Amino acid sequence: MSRLHLKNTLARLLVPLGLAAVFSLPARASDEAVAWLQKMGDALRQENYDGIFSYMRGSTYETIRIVHRMEDGVEKERLFNLNGEVRELYREDDEIICLHPESDEIDPDHTVQIGPFTPAFSERVLATQDLYRLAMHGTDRIAGREAVKLSISPSFNDRYGYRLWLDAETGLMLQSHLVERGRVREIFQFSSLKVGSEIEATALASAMGSDTSTHRLTLDFTTGSEKPVWRVRWLPDGFRPVRQQGNRLHFSDGVATLSVFVEGAETPALPEMATTVGGTVVITRRFKPSGSQITVVGEVPVQTARKVAESVEPVIY
Repeated sequence: MSRLHLKNTLARLLVPLGLAAVFSLPARASDEAVAWLQKMGDALRQENYDGIFSYMRGSTYETIRIVHRMEDGVEKERLFNLNGEVRELYREDDEIICLHPESDEIDPDHTVQIGPFTPAFSERVLATQDLYRLAMHGTDRIAGREAVKLSISPSFNDRYGYRLWLDAETGLMLQSHLVERGRVREIFQFSSLKVGSEIEATALASAMGSDTSTHRLTLDFTTGSEKPVWRVRWLPDGFRPVRQQGNRLHFSDGVATLSVFVEGAETPALPEMATTVGGTVVITRRFKPSGSQITVVGEVPVQTARKVAESVEPVIY
């Protein structure tokens, strides 16, 4: 298989994914850590802010400006890609529109990486406290602002942990590390940030000209009505099916995601392998009886993804 084919195949598999601390942690979450996570989720929705952050995963480094305002109960937000491809995302509540320069080579199936910088992250962690342990770790300073530090550590080593730095005044997340047994896999960090009513509505205006192409981004997937052909016998505790598209099975514990893709023997084969891109792992193997290729893509450690891949088998009716 050519290196180009391998690269393109991996890129296609990684698109749908759009998130163990080294601290000594108590067995139960502290009330203070829970309160700060709740404050973080509220701040991300309700505060007005304008800032520039970087997101690093593997060899990918993105710099993005974000402008967020709450206007008459409606969240409005625009993300400006500052390096690489020219691109903007505009969001009003749950409706998201992506803008590109006019081109015939637009891939509508892409994501913008922002790590756990979303209200849903804190809500999901708080809803799955039996899978994670929370603790406070003093104070620090990020982007010129005082910050409190907290850790989110998995109860077992079958998933990643997080370190968060939250703005001491508002609760906004200023920095995060995705961590696997002390090793930092991904980093999100603001380099500059303004917060408050001085963020004008004009800051939400697009910086692109009139020659643009737009398309909607959605997290809604059509679930097939056909009977499943493949199943997964083993999943880490807390992971549940969230959707199915033919031979594509998607799971989540509310924080991390995990997907299984099964392709027929006629599909050009990837070599059996295990690789990582930041905190995302890709495992491939062949199901020998049929020659089908099984690929697991997930925000979990390699050993967890490998155990999932080895448990994939056809459904016998």
